[in-house]
Amino acid sequence: MTAQSEGWGRSRIDYDEGAESYHVACEDSELASTNVVLSISALKGVGPTDLPPLAETVNPDALDRLFSPSAEVEGSVSFEYAGYDVTVNSDGRLEIVPERDAVRRKQQRN
Repeated sequence: MTAQSEGWGRSRIDYDEGAESYHVACEDSELASTNVVLSISALKGVGPTDLPPLAETVNPDALDRLFSPSAEVEGSVSFEYAGYDVTVNSDGRLEIVPERDAVRRKQQRN
């Protein structure tokens, strides 16, 4: 199974060259945890099951509850997963930065 075979492909991912990051807009009906895994699998060109379990990094159920459509939360959660820095925003957007770019960005800020 690949992200593309699920009807979820790289076409949903935009790259912001200036920010050196990928952005994914998620639908209210989609789970944040699923979008993280499918986005990373599409970027890597592998199937979702080829990635490490998301639960080794963050609690997927808590992530889904925190960013469910009925949750009235503003903010974001950031974590590292499968070679990327991932930020899940309360408005349903994902920001995904390859770790090599994230390290460089952090060094430039300091």
